[in-house]
Amino acid sequence: MHSISAWKLARRPNYITNKDKTYPYSEVPYLGEYNLVKIPLSLNNLIEHVDYWGEGRITTSAGISGFSDCYNVNHVFQLVSNGADRDRKIPNRIPVVNYTNCDTSSYIKDNSVKTVTIMGAPINTSCAKDIARIVNSDLGQVIAYGFERDSQYSKNLINELNKKAIFHCPKYTLPAGLRGLTLFDSELALLNLTAVKDHLYNNISAGSYDVALELTKNMNNDTGSQAIGEVVNKLILNAKANVIAYAYKLWNSEDSQIIGNSFPAAFSLIFKGDAVTITNMEYQQALKLNSDVDSHNDRFASGDRADKTSKNVSWKFVPMWVNDNVVFKICNMESNMYLKLDAETDSLGDRKALGSSNDNETNHQYFVEPLMKDETLVFHLINCEHHQALKMDVNVDSNGDRLLWGHNGDPRGQNNTLNWVIYDNTKVWEKGIIEI
Repeated sequence: MHSISAWKLARRPNYITNKDKTYPYSEVPYLGEYNLVKIPLSLNNLIEHVDYWGEGRITTSAGISGFSDCYNVNHVFQLVSNGADRDRKIPNRIPVVNYTNCDTSSYIKDNSVKTVTIMGAPINTSCAKDIARIVNSDLGQVIAYGFERDSQYSKNLINELNKKAIFHCPKYTLPAGLRGLTLFDSELALLNLTAVKDHLYNNISAGSYDVALELTKNMNNDTGSQAIGEVVNKLILNAKANVIAYAYKLWNSEDSQIIGNSFPAAFSLIFKGDAVTITNMEYQQALKLNSDVDSHNDRFASGDRADKTSKNVSWKFVPMWVNDNVVFKICNMESNMYLKLDAETDSLGDRKALGSSNDNETNHQYFVEPLMKDETLVFHLINCEHHQALKMDVNVDSNGDRLLWGHNGDPRGQNNTLNWVIYDNTKVWEKGIIEI
């Protein structure tokens, strides 16, 4: 039970272990709405650290808690509860009137704190709102020690912080200054939007898709969905091939709508298996299969000089998860044949691309890798067996068409003929040419 008389008689705070921030109200009772000097004096100099319900650094046989260089928000008459400083006044204390009326607005300015920590103590709605009020939305972070993600206390905090675009980041490595609290074996890190986007980008780039999906789910609201799209665009701009595997994982999760909301339209077309036209960016010819078959009943693939809408230039992508990556079969809608590369090479080491009635070989699988070229989203289509990217011949036949080849060279190189644009073949569906 808190007692004003016990608090008044208590020894002064320990400013040997803890740094004295010379805050004028640290040893003064709660002053409510009086005309106080609020910190920081200028928002150009944010407060580095506030520990909510903190009591300063405490070391006991059970473990270490608290921090020695921060402000500590606590009950107006709370004394240090454990350790060598037990029953002393709390260092650098900023008071609240009680545990259910957590209002530091007379003492701390809005949006003014870089780091807020809280350890073990209850996070009611009032506490969560005050933490969200003081933490800076652009640079801030909130670390909650000893809380489970699905507890009501965590939900209270997350709900309030999400309104400021501060999100829970799973598997986040704490900065050195926030580690070492051995009294707790878990923590929740909630970071500002810039840090969240970096965390998402890095996890996708590293292939940590489970972490990326959890973070994406956390961000999927009014304040975060645009940021997901910004990360996707950055991955594409930097030619990070993992973005397509990340999209596959999202597509096969309960949050598949994120693909439609935050990714370029071509991603939805690819994963839905919609009819698409695949057009070479360099020559503006749509991919098709020729009508004649060879001795193996395969058809040569080529670009059509004019057709962009018929069934023969309509394709669908069939995604598969193989060897920890997403690969695709590419099926022609007219002939129901799948693209592959010839076993034989020409004098340059290139392989002709063919349509095949079977689809059960690695030769029928492709990596589909997005990148930006001249502000246009394009894709490299790389055969998984031969590691050759599809390209069009520089020469045309008597009809003005160009043969399709696997390129014997860097499949991710700067050769413009490797770039393919994928778009919806809407005219085909409008005319009813193809049945879904």
